[in-house]
Amino acid sequence: QYYENVLTYINQIDKLYIYLTKEVHVSKFLTYLTKYPNVEIAKCIDYGDAEIYKALIDKAIEDGADYITLLKPDMYYENEAFLELKKYLMQSDVSRISILTPMPLFGCELHERKAEEFRAIKGCQAYGALLNLHIYKETRGIKTEYYQTTFDYDYCLQTRLLGYDVMLAQNLVLRKQNYKVLTKKIGFITLTTFERDLMDVYYETRNRYYLWEEYKTLDYDYVKLDKKLAKKEQQEMRAKDKNYKEKFMLIDRARIDYKNGILGRFNQSK
Repeated sequence: QYYENVLTYINQIDKLYIYLTKEVHVSKFLTYLTKYPNVEIAKCIDYGDAEIYKALIDKAIEDGADYITLLKPDMYYENEAFLELKKYLMQSDVSRISILTPMPLFGCELHERKAEEFRAIKGCQAYGALLNLHIYKETRGIKTEYYQTTFDYDYCLQTRLLGYDVMLAQNLVLRKQNYKVLTKKIGFITLTTFERDLMDVYYETRNRYYLWEEYKTLDYDYVKLDKKLAKKEQQEMRAKDKNYKEKFMLIDRARIDYKNGILGRFNQSK
């Protein structure tokens, strides 16, 4: 499965960096990739997604790359979406585009084609998005103290404040395969939602508070919109997730850690 995912983009890139942060059973997957000359595999300590992304960016810059994207093994580009993203970068004036992102969807989500193929947005996740490394050098870089989640939205805000655009390719799809659909019945009504990882809930909540504080005057519209989205996400979690209480305990912990100025990796012992 992982090998088939890689086939959706490996022939369109100059270099594939694979960072293994834990012992996983992917020997067959790695064996398949050895026939490609542009694959570099390394084992590294898991210091969080933000630190790994920064390390990959530093390595790509050292190797003279123009763009980089971050992917997990369960992600793939649908219907040659990566090739189309690459064509857009090569054939259009992208001098003011800091990030070009596909439409991220879970495997089962329906996608409706849009008349407007590309549009500027306020921010996006790092996964699957093509980041312009020349523009990256003008920024302060990745906020590694966030450890996990939100560092990508912080980067988007940085580049937008410099006058660059974050562009969404609305008809080019990136799919994520590993997910769980939750169902909750209320009478004759069945509510569905996607499971959210417990630690992602913690990091996203905590880091959002820091991001809102930093950008409340620099990008008031973004902060106002993101606060509404966060409230809506929590309301949906409470309504549709039978295990919401466990997640709300971590949301409360995230608020406390923010007030205490805590960043970095979650400390389970506290």
